[in-house]
Amino acid sequence: MNIEEQVIYKVIQVLQERTGLKGRWYARTGRKNVDGQLELKGDRHKYIFPVEFKREVKQIHFPQFQQTREQAGDVIIIAETIYPAIREQLRNLGLNYLDAAGNCYIKKDDWLFLIDGFKTEQVNPVKKDRAFNKTGLTLLFHFLNDENYLNVTYRQMADDYDIALGNINYIINSLKDQGFVIQLDKKNLRLARKKELLDEWIAAYEEKLKPLLKIGDFRFINGNEKEWEKIPLTNYETQWGGEPAAKLLTGYLKPGKLTLYTVESKTSLIKKYRLVPQDNAILMVYKKFWKFNLQNEDTVPPILAYADLINTGDPRNLETARKLYDGLLKDQF
Repeated sequence: MNIEEQVIYKVIQVLQERTGLKGRWYARTGRKNVDGQLELKGDRHKYIFPVEFKREVKQIHFPQFQQTREQAGDVIIIAETIYPAIREQLRNLGLNYLDAAGNCYIKKDDWLFLIDGFKTEQVNPVKKDRAFNKTGLTLLFHFLNDENYLNVTYRQMADDYDIALGNINYIINSLKDQGFVIQLDKKNLRLARKKELLDEWIAAYEEKLKPLLKIGDFRFINGNEKEWEKIPLTNYETQWGGEPAAKLLTGYLKPGKLTLYTVESKTSLIKKYRLVPQDNAILMVYKKFWKFNLQNEDTVPPILAYADLINTGDPRNLETARKLYDGLLKDQF
């Protein structure tokens, strides 16, 4: 029995103990975009739900869950681990879920089951890899945007990003060991399982790298945040991320929060753009951490804009993230 089956059967057992609902798992259903079906039977009703399975649910999975619901109906997310903040966001999105600890949210017709507050003990804990620490995430972002950078010399990578040669060797070998980088021949490497790698990067970026990049929150002295598109940015030195980048790249979404990435100093930013530091203000500013430029000089690379949107968990931003991915990233991954 594989990990997925172990978790699912544990979930069914715990759900019955906590709610009285009896469950039956169908692994092979012939339905696209789902991992199986779960039949749940109560005293008076019986329903069959399409299932999405994840070891651990992350915000990066939300657009996929929403798409599955649109295509297959009232989906249930089954996972070994769903942390409290993620459970709350799933409920806000109207997505049913079950986890191995017995936490659940099931809403269907006159059914409403909500159990919360139980901590999961993982069946087979996943080891976090140091290739996804600050240094690894920075280098990996360049690889995701330009695979050819995998094949430059370690010396060039070290000079570009001020990384020790030994660390670069460790990062690349670790990605090989995890199956994310493959050796084509003696001189050439390529990325593999790119969508999975992107998802891992997005989740780790929010947790381990982005907090270290924050310069601060600001408001505009003249209150012209509604006219943000008219603000002249310094070419490639300061670029829109998050919601503004999504608006510029897709033409969709009216930004509620503004995000900038920059190599300029805090003093320079305040003076040039007439800003005032203020906690929780409309404008969030972060250090630019990549050493390459793409065609659009006013926005960060689409991968980063996509990550910023996904990691908000906001339904409005998730919809825009799907449009951005389908329009600009899908063919790449």
